[in-house]
Amino acid sequence: MVFKTLETFGEIIKTEPIVQDIEDEKFDNEFTLYLVTSQSKDEIYKSLRTISELESVSVQSVEQDSILIQQTNQNNYQIDDDKSQKLISATTDIPTRTVNTFKKTGKTLRVDIERLDILMNLVSELIIIKTRLDDINGDKDYQTKQRETIEYLERITSNLHDAVMKARMVPIENVFNRFPRVVHDLSRELSKEIDILIEGAETELDRTIIDEIGDPLIHLIRNAADHGIESPQERVSKGKPEHGTIKLKAYHDGNNVVIEVSDDGRGIDLNSVLKKAIEKGLIDKEQSKNLKEYEITSFLFEPGFSTKSSVTDVSGRGVGLDVVKTKIESLGGSIEINNKKDMGTTFLIRLPLTLAIIQALMVMVGEEKYAIPLSSIKETVIVPKKEIKKVQKSEVTILRGDVIPVIRLNEILDIEKKDEDDDELTLVVVKKGEKDVGLAVDELIGQQEIVIKTLGSFLKDIKFIAGATILGDGEVALILDINKLV
Repeated sequence: MVFKTLETFGEIIKTEPIVQDIEDEKFDNEFTLYLVTSQSKDEIYKSLRTISELESVSVQSVEQDSILIQQTNQNNYQIDDDKSQKLISATTDIPTRTVNTFKKTGKTLRVDIERLDILMNLVSELIIIKTRLDDINGDKDYQTKQRETIEYLERITSNLHDAVMKARMVPIENVFNRFPRVVHDLSRELSKEIDILIEGAETELDRTIIDEIGDPLIHLIRNAADHGIESPQERVSKGKPEHGTIKLKAYHDGNNVVIEVSDDGRGIDLNSVLKKAIEKGLIDKEQSKNLKEYEITSFLFEPGFSTKSSVTDVSGRGVGLDVVKTKIESLGGSIEINNKKDMGTTFLIRLPLTLAIIQALMVMVGEEKYAIPLSSIKETVIVPKKEIKKVQKSEVTILRGDVIPVIRLNEILDIEKKDEDDDELTLVVVKKGEKDVGLAVDELIGQQEIVIKTLGSFLKDIKFIAGATILGDGEVALILDINKLV
């Protein structure tokens, strides 16, 4: 986060200690960065102070001659900015020609040589197939050989996809290893006895997700330490050991990786959450009487929601779980809360293995094709239109005794409605946490593996759309963002 922030202002030319030592945590609680920039010190300082994990920041101007510029390997770093640490960032007005002699920092990935050998072998197989396709032109048995070659090509491309995905995978321990020190610092700051347990650190996740998941996990750990774990005296009075425990656990679940952040503290006070929700106008007293537990805990993800009455360096600032939810959903994941009073709270994060290729259900809405990620789909059903009822101006239907809200995609996406002659409605039932919703579509096309393409900076904020994909016939289909729809 620190490196990313500073790179928006200029170029980092030197670090003390070197980047490798920062990556290996071979430093105390302070490090120095030298930055070439034309921006003012005040602008840099303000940006760095928004990073809550930094204890203090000092920005100073230095003369060019006072910097011994050493060309270090700036292309392979991972800074542990999740600790309470002191940052000194220096700026200088070195001419552009001097700056250009330094290589710009970028993202890199360490890949096991065996995985690269597998990729090389698969590329060799593709070259063989290309030659084979060239040779069968004009062959008498052309159709048979073409079919065999295409089947062979399908196997190779599938293996190549798997190999590339594995090459992008990084153990989640790269993130988890930051947290023992974070918990130690929090324990001292809050005057609590807190231990941390880590399981499944060898679980692998796409590098893109690894780079982004650190901040949400930090928020959850700080939340557990401040809100969840009781003081030693309170724990003893409840018959608990003095030392509270925060547990981080990661494991694979189908095409997803699940990360659990749990504590053995007091749990969530549902009455306190409900009272705060009523105060903020999120719900009225009458409606609050019929809420289920998961509906009450969902208020914790509302922007600015905090049950802390006083602001501290750890919490109560109105920034936390809403940021966590936004970040996780931007990665195509979801977050749930499991709560047991006086036994603890578990935040369960479900993330896709990769953001590049997913399984999706292709559907027609009007005359347009859309993709719905298969990981969000619970089932598809066809219901008679007479079973669609209106409750408080919203359409619902009853499916196996449960009331399911119905969303008509043509209305949400502003698509011209098809002529409706039949008496049935096709619903794709999607699941988000404990909530099921039926998405009304005109036609189901079928399941398909799709490559996700971003919409670019100009179209990135389009509501309800997570990206696009190019189909086999060259047509573009938009991918629905279920987290925004439901």
